[in-house]
Amino acid sequence: MIRCYIIVCLLSGFALQNERVYAQRLSGPIQEVVDAEMAFAKMSMDRGTKEAFIKFLDIDAVGFVNGEPVNGLELWKKKPASNGILYWRPVFADISLAEDFGYTTGPYQVSKDKDSEPFAFGYYATVWKKNETGLWKVAVDLGIYAEQPVGGSYSLRTARNKSKKSLPASKEALTFIEQSYTQWLNETGNSFLPEYFSKECRIYRSGSSPFISFKVIEGIREEKQFYFEPVDTDVSESGDLGFTYGKVNIESKDGKMERTNYLRVWKRESGMNWKIVLDVIGN
Repeated sequence: MIRCYIIVCLLSGFALQNERVYAQRLSGPIQEVVDAEMAFAKMSMDRGTKEAFIKFLDIDAVGFVNGEPVNGLELWKKKPASNGILYWRPVFADISLAEDFGYTTGPYQVSKDKDSEPFAFGYYATVWKKNETGLWKVAVDLGIYAEQPVGGSYSLRTARNKSKKSLPASKEALTFIEQSYTQWLNETGNSFLPEYFSKECRIYRSGSSPFISFKVIEGIREEKQFYFEPVDTDVSESGDLGFTYGKVNIESKDGKMERTNYLRVWKRESGMNWKIVLDVIGN
């Protein structure tokens, strides 16, 4: 009975945290992205993770399997039915000036069913894109695992540095920057270069707690070697927000290789310079 009480408290506590996020309101259209995320998470708890992903993923959404980008919608349609529960909450969200792109991120937990304690934890990153009918759909989703429950503030925030006007949208320009950036990374073996990052940024690496803020990432020291292969890019119509993703091989000191994926969200905060606001290497 005590164990059952603890489990109920855990799930009820997470639901209460989600209600707190619901109660928080962000100014402007960004709330639409948050509402879509929260509806996504709620459906996962109420009707199952598979059904929720099929409902909210775009027709050409990107997912990842064994280091390979795949069609996320088709991937979830092929998954067997399960009682497993994936639940999450956004703690940070942002949106493009054209209100066609957005992204959300926050902690998640996984349990075998509604009556079980969570056994897996991590942080997710989701890029949202408004489709032709005006609905927000998931364009790409990637997360990291954590060794223990993710702590920290439950408050919901958005970016401080907001674009003031639309800029010429160019997928080709961001693709060129991404290719140049990954070429430099491959030559050094590093997974990131601080000079390319916004002052308000996040780095996610599986097995580690999120690195948040420019001051924190400047102090990161990496022991592994990273080799990137860009796959694709997309940019908002207002030219101020975009994302890139691809493959990455990670070599440990003992020579072992791990093949996984990466996702970067780029933002033009002022002027014409693209800066990374979110950098994820996970699965």
